Amino acid sequence: MTTEWSTWIPLLGISRNAAVPRLPGIYRVRRRDFDGLDYIGQTGRSLRERLGALSRCHAEQMPYRDPHTAAPALWALRHATGCEFEVSFAATDGDSHTRKGQEALAVGLYRQEFGASPTVQFGRIPEGYRASSSNNARLVAAGARFRGDVYDGPPLAEHRLGAPPVGPLTHDTQSPSWCGHRWSAWVALSNARYAIPANTSGLYRLRGDYDDALLYIGQGVLPNRPLAHLAKIAAVGHAQGAIFAEQHRLEVSWVAAQHRPVNQLLELENDLIAAHVLHLNIAPAAQFKG
Repeated sequence: MTTEWSTWIPLLGISRNAAVPRLPGIYRVRRRDFDGLDYIGQTGRSLRERLGALSRCHAEQMPYRDPHTAAPALWALRHATGCEFEVSFAATDGDSHTRKGQEALAVGLYRQEFGASPTVQFGRIPEGYRASSSNNARLVAAGARFRGDVYDGPPLAEHRLGAPPVGPLTHDTQSPSWCGHRWSAWVALSNARYAIPANTSGLYRLRGDYDDALLYIGQGVLPNRPLAHLAKIAAVGHAQGAIFAEQHRLEVSWVAAQHRPVNQLLELENDLIAAHVLHLNIAPAAQFKG
């Protein structure tokens, strides 16, 4: 799956730039003269609209986390360094499943090259800053909406260091050493409660009737997270549940990672999805299906 990126253009004023299409796509953001990326994202609506929301990082005050979750962190980078941002994009004509797979692949390939994620990927914000809250009626009513700014308190979750890739993006999606991890043996998903020690934090993969492609890749508290997929089978009209219901075989394999915070688990999960897309040209069938 090859991405044809546009040339780099300034983020400032991008909502008025007719060269940016009003089409779905993926995009990447970097500081001018920075040897690396700060963020990679996707949108199912309009690239011009989505990047326009991100350009709120040029406001005097730190923007809220919505309409763009990365805008507060880019604001912090500008506030700290006086940098200017530029963006590159690729319009896509695929569905959400395809587009989010392309996003995961772009992040995964970047991590392979640089040994780290883009600067503010996975909810990170530079140390010395606290991100704004979201902006919705519930938070306003509760008096819990706030704008972030310079911060000199104890470290926050959004300051945690990321994790480098464990290994290369290998093709053997169902092997015990896929992408450098030490995977457990495959067991029936229905038996996961007995096979996986309770409250194990880690990564997991689900397979069905195919001997190459996976159904789903996830992270979180095991065995609860993989078992939650079984409940979706009974949910009428659930897209992911319908995929699981079609399988004669439904099995899980996992990697324990008790010491890793959530942001690192998300990075490693993304690497696995990226490897799947890289070698099979598609994300796992039930990925991004809710």
